[in-house]
Amino acid sequence: MSIHQNNFYANELGRLVNVTVILPEPMNSAGKVAATFSRGSAQLPVIWLLHGLGGDATTWIRQTAIERLATQYRVAVVMPQTERGFYTDMVTGPRYWTFLTTELPDRLRFMFPLSAAREQNFVVGNSMGGYGALRWALTYPERFAAVAALSPVTDLARFRVEQAAIMPDFDLAFDPQHLSDTPVGIDYLLQHLSAPSQTLRVLMTTGSEDMLRAMDVAYQPRFANAFKTNFTWQELPGRHDWPLWNQQLPMVMQWLCGEQLAPL
Repeated sequence: MSIHQNNFYANELGRLVNVTVILPEPMNSAGKVAATFSRGSAQLPVIWLLHGLGGDATTWIRQTAIERLATQYRVAVVMPQTERGFYTDMVTGPRYWTFLTTELPDRLRFMFPLSAAREQNFVVGNSMGGYGALRWALTYPERFAAVAALSPVTDLARFRVEQAAIMPDFDLAFDPQHLSDTPVGIDYLLQHLSAPSQTLRVLMTTGSEDMLRAMDVAYQPRFANAFKTNFTWQELPGRHDWPLWNQQLPMVMQWLCGEQLAPL
């Protein structure tokens, strides 16, 4: 595997941004990196991995075994940085949603051999990133085979009230009057699913002592009703923290990739 720290000017944000990318490399029959390299026409399956509140483009590398798991499943991993912007076009601030969903995929596919095929694209996130992952996949289900949301923010209005201490800047990102009746709301997206969502696989996880557990438990039947057998729920002992997400991540990778991804 190789790890790439990318810094480029994002037109949508009007500034330089950081994006970390993990890339698998060709391996020989002995499990060693190949002695010769040829890019050819192969396009890599890719996981778009979103950080939580307070994270950055290096958080998943620093806190988890994502590099080892990416090696195991032979998949590229893209980790963008969106500060505290909640993956939205902020009311007062940068256009993170437009950057994430339009500019970023085009830029990264220009730089790296990343597949654009739906069956080879997956989106994952934790906490704030779990919200971003769900919103991205529910808005554009034709782009992704599966989405995994670890301890996601599923109810923006509830989060705004219950977690005001950790995000006093919430109203910079969202208009508090329109948290459920516009496409920023998970409720809205579940009520306006398009045809491709019928084959989208959705995984949501939580911890027994997770600070967001109550809202996610409340949303569990809504996702189950919308996605039927394509929805998977998992609850493990733990809090809203990296020990929990580290415990869940191997299962998430197996659920995402399984036998779907052919060896390079």
